[in-house]
Amino acid sequence: DTLHLWSDAFNKMIKSICCFCVFQLGVSLGTLGAIPAAALDPNITALGEIPQPPIMGNVDPSKIDEIRRTVYVGNLNSQTTTADQLLEFFKQVGEVKFVRMAGDETQPTRFAFVEFADQNSVPRALAFNGVMFGDRPLKINHSNNAIVKPPEMTPQAAAKELEEVMKRVREAQSFISAAIEPGWLHSTSICNDFLGCF
Repeated sequence: DTLHLWSDAFNKMIKSICCFCVFQLGVSLGTLGAIPAAALDPNITALGEIPQPPIMGNVDPSKIDEIRRTVYVGNLNSQTTTADQLLEFFKQVGEVKFVRMAGDETQPTRFAFVEFADQNSVPRALAFNGVMFGDRPLKINHSNNAIVKPPEMTPQAAAKELEEVMKRVREAQSFISAAIEPGWLHSTSICNDFLGCF
């Protein structure tokens, strides 16, 4: 009887995972069985199992680890695939640090880059090559470059930018206050200053 309860609970869990994959990620039920066991096996961590390609061109040495933690994901449907869907999909093989969509949105297919927290996730991600994602088979390869990320601001740069923004806010408040006072249009300097802001 206990075995039957465990079996029912397991089947319900599998059904909810399947429903999540179909409705949230666009992965068809027919392809769920095609997910390679290697992709979900936590014991596959040795990078030696899938050889790393050589780094191409003149690469900043500080970016090599980042490149080794990144995969290229191609053949994505431009109309339906989002970065959030890719993030959710690849979280099953390891912690995802960053996803960047790329390619022309007006074309039928796009590509993306997925950066993991560690290199051990890359072989598991590569095992998803050919798995259906929505209506297209994924094309997954090692990345040849790191994801270009927005620059991080130093605390000093952030403080300076905030100071500049606050200065513009104070100037705008002054112009608004002057505009509310009667006869503000007759003041040539305020009018010229105000119009010069636009």
